[in-house]
Amino acid sequence: MTENTLRARLARPPILIAPGVYDPLTALIAEQAGFDTLYVSGAAIAYTRLGRPDIGLVSLSEVVDTVALIRDRVSVHLVVDADTGYGNALNVERTVRLLERAGATAIQLEDQDFPKRCGHLDDKALIPAPEMVGKIKIVDQQSFVIDLRLFDLTARMDVQ
Repeated sequence: MTENTLRARLARPPILIAPGVYDPLTALIAEQAGFDTLYVSGAAIAYTRLGRPDIGLVSLSEVVDTVALIRDRVSVHLVVDADTGYGNALNVERTVRLLERAGATAIQLEDQDFPKRCGHLDDKALIPAPEMVGKIKIVDQQSFVIDLRLFDLTARMDVQ
């Protein structure tokens, strides 16, 4: 029997394709199309909820609400764009806890300073590497809150 965690899925072929979704309807369509992992896009949430670009305007509570609504409709893995973790390492701890509770399987953290900008936009400011390491370590220390065998972290670096 094959283990059904995201980590196990990433370890076996074929390459994982996770379409971007932003609400329960797009998630349901993607699940019904046969995808076993979805990417909850922060940019797509910004565009569809606020009608604005992804420049740090979407709040943690809006992302948590969106993930909870999506989780209510689908059972597949959800990789969630957690932006910068919504602050420093202490904020990242809260972000992880709330998103895991809402149904995220994994989160993506970015190494940008506030105000953050979508990865394809110019003029991004980055946090120092030790600060990003601190954010990643706080996720690892969350094992008392979440089951790290079932929850994963991805980190997207804008540093060049």
